[in-house]
Amino acid sequence: MKKVFKNFIVVAFVAAVLQYAWEYWQCGIFYSMDANTQQSSLMLSATFGDVNMTVILYFLLSFVNKDFNWIIKRWESKEYIIMNLYALFLSFYFEVHALYTGRWGYSEAMPFFLNTNIGLIPVIQLIILFPVTFFISKIILIKFGNTSN
Repeated sequence: MKKVFKNFIVVAFVAAVLQYAWEYWQCGIFYSMDANTQQSSLMLSATFGDVNMTVILYFLLSFVNKDFNWIIKRWESKEYIIMNLYALFLSFYFEVHALYTGRWGYSEAMPFFLNTNIGLIPVIQLIILFPVTFFISKIILIKFGNTSN
């Protein structure tokens, strides 16, 4: 049970750092909002949501692999397929919902996903950061001795 908790903490921490960095980079460029008040709260809220999505994905992949230590083993194509489908579904869902409810809007700099009004940058964010988060977490976990089941 200690390894599950250790994996969870490492994945959550790495996700928080990477997701916050991405949100900070993209927020001012690709979204239209009040730069002082709305941007800060939106970045923190989005980062918290992104970390939750990453942790849920870790547990989903643990369930699929029947192993909480799947992260330190050699990944198969199913892990990448699940990560990408999960990223596409969630990014589209949250972007559509946020745009529909007026939570945020895009600036003129935002490129769009093929024939939609969905921003390409948040879709790319999850497609890139899910596997990168797990890869960096894998390196940290291996380095600190989490190599057995």
